[in-house]
Order: sequence, then structure tokens, then C-alpha cells
Amino acid sequence: MSEYGFQSFPDLHSVRRFANESDYNINSFVMQAHQRSTTRGNAAIRTYMLYYYKEPASFASFLYVNHVLQAEGIKIAIEAHRRAMPYCMGTLYWQVNDCWPAASWSGIDYYGRWKALHYFAKKAFEQVTVSNVIEKGQLNTYVVSDQLKEEKLQLEATLMDLGGKVLWNRKRTSLRKRTAVRYNIALR
Repeated sequence: MSEYGFQSFPDLHSVRRFANESDYNINSFVMQAHQRSTTRGNAAIRTYMLYYYKEPASFASFLYVNHVLQAEGIKIAIEAHRRAMPYCMGTLYWQVNDCWPAASWSGIDYYGRWKALHYFAKKAFEQVTVSNVIEKGQLNTYVVSDQLKEEKLQLEATLMDLGGKVLWNRKRTSLRKRTAVRYNIALR
């Protein structure tokens, strides 16, 4: 799977290098001029942000939540592709860095600052990763390993209440290499 992505603006430190405080609105002339997707970029960012998160109280908060939105979206895609092995044996998101300061699909902005996406992608591509997804009302936990040698893996899942009391605990052990192992945990 290749060339998929989701946009985010640079962080506030980078935005300050090309915009004044009076421009701190995604619909301002300056912010529009620094938008790589002129047809629907800002609308897509705002639409998905308001679907998954509350409206940020400030422009700085908007930029932060925008980074989290981008990072979570790409992480979900990477994990889904990795869980789908052997049908999907790789994933390449768009893009790593920027050639100018703008809202774009990058994980590293023009000034070399890592966005949340870059940290999330680094973790999502670890050799062994745990991925949780709710499918048909059930929590499925996948252990994905790209290791070439067999290794005994142990997954421990614990459900606790807000006070820290353990309500449920399970351990599973498996011997796998280059595979995705699914553990089902009923949510009801």
C-alpha cells in the first residue's frame, strides 16, 4: 500500500516564521497561501477534526490537535496494513518531509521539526507491535511481528476501573515469526 496520507499544518513555532498573529486562522490569506491542497485541504482537516475531537479553543490548540489527528489516522492505516499480512506486506505513507513551510502530508516540517505523525509512524513500524481494533463489537488485539526468527511472545491484557482495580486479566503465549496473531476479547 503506498501514497496515502492526511494533512496537518506545521507547529506554532514554524507558523510564526511565516505568519503574524493576525493570520492565525486557517482561512486567512497567509494560511491559505501555505496550504498544499488548495481544493479541499483545510475543509478536510476541519471536518475530520470536529468529527473526532472537540473544537480547539485557540489556534495553537488547533495546530496541536491537527497533529494528533494526522498521526492517529496514519497509525491506524499502518497497523491495518501490517495486520493484513500476507495479503499486504508493506505500507508507505506520503510524505516524510516538506520542501517549503505549509500544511501538507509530511511528518517533518520544512524547518526539520517532527510532527506527531513522525513519532507515531516510528512506533507503528517497530519489529513487534501490538494493535487493538474493535471489530463487530469485539476488541481484537493483534501482535504483529516482522522478525525473521521464531520467538515466544506473551501478551497480557488487563482491564481496570478508573480506581485501578483489576476487573479482568488474560495472558496468551504464542510462537511466531513474520505473522499477525489475533486475540479476541469480548467487550460485553
